[in-house]
Amino acid sequence: MTSSARSESINAFFDGFVNQSTTLQEFVVQYEKALVDRRRKEAEEDWRTKSSHGILKTKSTLEADVAKCYTRKFFDLFQLEFLASIDCWEEMECENGNVTEYKVRMCNEEEWKSYKVIYDVSEGVNATCECAMFETTGILCRHILRIMDMRRLGSIPEQYLLSRWTIGARYQVNGLASTSIGDSDEVTPFER
Repeated sequence: MTSSARSESINAFFDGFVNQSTTLQEFVVQYEKALVDRRRKEAEEDWRTKSSHGILKTKSTLEADVAKCYTRKFFDLFQLEFLASIDCWEEMECENGNVTEYKVRMCNEEEWKSYKVIYDVSEGVNATCECAMFETTGILCRHILRIMDMRRLGSIPEQYLLSRWTIGARYQVNGLASTSIGDSDEVTPFER
């Protein structure tokens, strides 16, 4: 994280709670208020995520699969990539047994802006793209999604559903994600 991005993140956290003229004593009180506000917002978002799924914009089983398990905010990011994948064009470059290499590009872009996607079905489904979006952000790129959709994959392979983006990722119980602290199925906000 760059120092300017860190500064922007801190500024956003304290926005409305402190300013340049805040004394140290006031800062401590305002910091506590900011934490309470952040926890309240997280609890509200947990409730929204738990009580409803993202709105599907296609009839794809890939989109429906992700809507069931990802948080609403992350589903929205995924959905942007998925909808962009519809406007992609793919061409098979070569096939070698279980490994197929594709060239994928946006329909309105020049051919030189294509990305290589390697789709391997030797041990489950593995796909990599030279744009490396999944490796850097945790979101499958439009290029891989285009190939998965074109190959009529019914659901996103498990290794591409990162637990940190799932509905139950907020609470960890014995190393496993859980949507609540107790045994109940309701979302319980973090309490001090």
